[in-house]
Amino acid sequence: MDTRSSANVRQEHTSTDCTSLPLPAQKSSTRLASQYLLWKNHLGFLLHPTVALDVQPETFRIAEIGTRTGLWLLDMAKRLPNIHIDGFTIDNSLVPPPQGLPPKVTIHHVESYASSFVTSGQSTYDVIRICSLAANVENNDPGSVVENAMAMLKPGGYIEWDELDTAHYNLVKTDFTRPAFQSQSLLKRIRHHSHTLSPCGWIDSLPDILARHGLQVEGRQHRYRLPFAYAKLENDNSFKEFEDLSYGLADKDEGRELRQSMAAAKEECDQMGHMVTADLVIVAGRKVY
Repeated sequence: MDTRSSANVRQEHTSTDCTSLPLPAQKSSTRLASQYLLWKNHLGFLLHPTVALDVQPETFRIAEIGTRTGLWLLDMAKRLPNIHIDGFTIDNSLVPPPQGLPPKVTIHHVESYASSFVTSGQSTYDVIRICSLAANVENNDPGSVVENAMAMLKPGGYIEWDELDTAHYNLVKTDFTRPAFQSQSLLKRIRHHSHTLSPCGWIDSLPDILARHGLQVEGRQHRYRLPFAYAKLENDNSFKEFEDLSYGLADKDEGRELRQSMAAAKEECDQMGHMVTADLVIVAGRKVY
């Protein structure tokens, strides 16, 4: 799947720090659900095609580290109804209630994604999906998360890590001659205000990080972008995430100023046909020992 823009779409890259907030009260389940459904519709898969599934219902197990809304678990349960699927989350506020889950799906609350939380022994899972941990990686180093997942993974199993690269928001234009002063100004403000959050420069290095921890990285394309047909919906998601950031600022006056900048940038995007979007990085690797 090619992430390059078509000939009539221009793009500008504005580097920002992560804007995902770790506080449950600042997360929007509606935004996260919309984001998930957009990407599922665009990609057309739940697991990367390089992840080869040899499903034996009696022993096959799937895990998701970083469960948020639980939509991916529910979709996998529809596709593989006889497989045990476990979700692990540090935030129970967004997941479905236990009584609403399919029979073979369980969601567990954990304190950290970097420390061991599997009580039934090591090498338990055939496939582990890690998703959207940018706000929860300590010291800009996801290595401990990968090590924990590797301990949970069976030999021959797969780890797939999906992460939005919010360190590099893209301003995509249909017409390069149209102004984008407000949008550019907003992204600079986002970069300024988000520097105190956990940095996420490691996202672009995920293929190397997984390889250094003993995974055989599959495929050569790891970066995906939503097409411009989704501009309206993607702008809604991006600006909602920026709004969450603004309410999380300690200085409330700065938060109000950021929201004013957002309003001007959103109007500009609507009028000029711009899209503010972050690429999705997907890296899959196989445990070969």
